[in-house]
Amino acid sequence: MDIRKLERFRAAEGLLACPVCGAPLALEGRALRCAAGHGFDVARQGYVNLLRGGVRLEGYDRASFMDRRRVFAAGLYEPIAAALAEAVSAHAPSGQRVSPPAVGSEPGSAPHAPGSCLTPRVLDAGCGEGYFARELRRRVGARVAAFDISKDSVQLAAAADAGDGIVWFVADLASIPVRPASTDCVLNVFSPANYAEFRRALAPGGIVVKAVPTSRHLQELRAAAAGQLAHAAYENDRVLGHFAESCALVERRTAGGAFPVDAETVRALAAMTPLFFHVDAARVDLRAVRKVTVEAEILVGRMA
Repeated sequence: MDIRKLERFRAAEGLLACPVCGAPLALEGRALRCAAGHGFDVARQGYVNLLRGGVRLEGYDRASFMDRRRVFAAGLYEPIAAALAEAVSAHAPSGQRVSPPAVGSEPGSAPHAPGSCLTPRVLDAGCGEGYFARELRRRVGARVAAFDISKDSVQLAAAADAGDGIVWFVADLASIPVRPASTDCVLNVFSPANYAEFRRALAPGGIVVKAVPTSRHLQELRAAAAGQLAHAAYENDRVLGHFAESCALVERRTAGGAFPVDAETVRALAAMTPLFFHVDAARVDLRAVRKVTVEAEILVGRMA
């Protein structure tokens, strides 16, 4: 195993709580262990499975996450990633003074001087295949701990770059295995939110940065599949209302745009989006789709 895949977990010491007993976890050899003796091996891809029991999510398999990787590589979500990084940089507390990132984990646009540095601690709740976690690390230099309930997605994320400096975990987001007040920012992108868990994990002054699709998001795919969709238009009022009830709004902005796409990108988009999970793709003609709108509202909230 690449030693960098192990060493990046030293940065998680002080963050993690054993999912069995709640005691702190620390790296010992090639596993995370607590004082009670519970151990969780670092997989060869460079992640740790802290999920008790197996979970299979409809529509979220390895193939769908490979399609997500293709779409992200096409740059369609880059404006959203940039807006998320700007929100974290502007509003997240700096956290505690720590040593620079592990060897090989230098963020591309956020170089660190020798010695100790201040960077926000970010918990990515619902990281998927890791695109937004990596972009945040690269753009801001944040110390990112990324969690998802899908083992397939986390395997892909962790294997992508041994030197990314991100710690990757499979975990239950309804009971995130972290210690109280252990992070400065919770990132929640196109994923369900558990605000009680977010509040528990956040240190005083910590923030939630959430991305929610707008009514225009993937409107071209929605139009192509209109005859099979239960709802002709996407409404996010319930999600926005839940956020407003849970956080004091600090900032709200829209990010995204309309992008030209080729046939393979359109296919990958249709395969990855939950919009099409209950659609018979064979009955949807996507040949006329030459551009797609990718757009989200970026919400920044501070918990009391």
